[in-house]
Amino acid sequence: MKSCVLLQDLAAKLTIEGKWSAATDARNRVLTRLKKDTGLATLLNIKKKHKYATSMLKKFLNKDEVKSVLGVGKTTAWVRCNKLVKNALHEDVMKSVKTMVEDVVRKTRVLLYEGALDLKDGVLSVEAWVREMEWEGTPRFLEATREEWRVEGEVAGTVQSWGNLTHVVVLGAGHLAAADRRMNTQAMIEGWVLQSGSFFGK
Repeated sequence: MKSCVLLQDLAAKLTIEGKWSAATDARNRVLTRLKKDTGLATLLNIKKKHKYATSMLKKFLNKDEVKSVLGVGKTTAWVRCNKLVKNALHEDVMKSVKTMVEDVVRKTRVLLYEGALDLKDGVLSVEAWVREMEWEGTPRFLEATREEWRVEGEVAGTVQSWGNLTHVVVLGAGHLAAADRRMNTQAMIEGWVLQSGSFFGK
């Protein structure tokens, strides 16, 4: 069986070549191998002993009164991972959206955040593409101090901000930060929207 590094190199090669479907398949093989080799319950949060439970969310979102408030038809059912959608977006997984972020950050404020425990789509991968952004504010953003932010006196994560771009790492959280650290994620969003405390842009 191929090592994880060789599988990763293949995924990168296929991405560079623009072979999007094959690149996504290669990435999936990397993630499968990584999960098998680590024995983790989920790559979405390295500390979880079980996969994320979504049964309560499914029950809630499929209530008629909730659908009505959300403007969703009664016959539409919420599912955690729709295979039709997954298949339709298969080729898009390995396509970069960096240029889209570059365009948006020139026009309005942008919040990027990840849970520190997310092994699948984590902090290092976001930091890597942010360093490569072709935005006039990138050098100043990269020079900005990464500060601790706190919720009720406890360290909740780190925040780095300059101009329209804010990057937050939520401690103790994985891919589904709001599920892992509800209060801290809410505080982060409210702080960013209201531009208060550590989230007041420089």
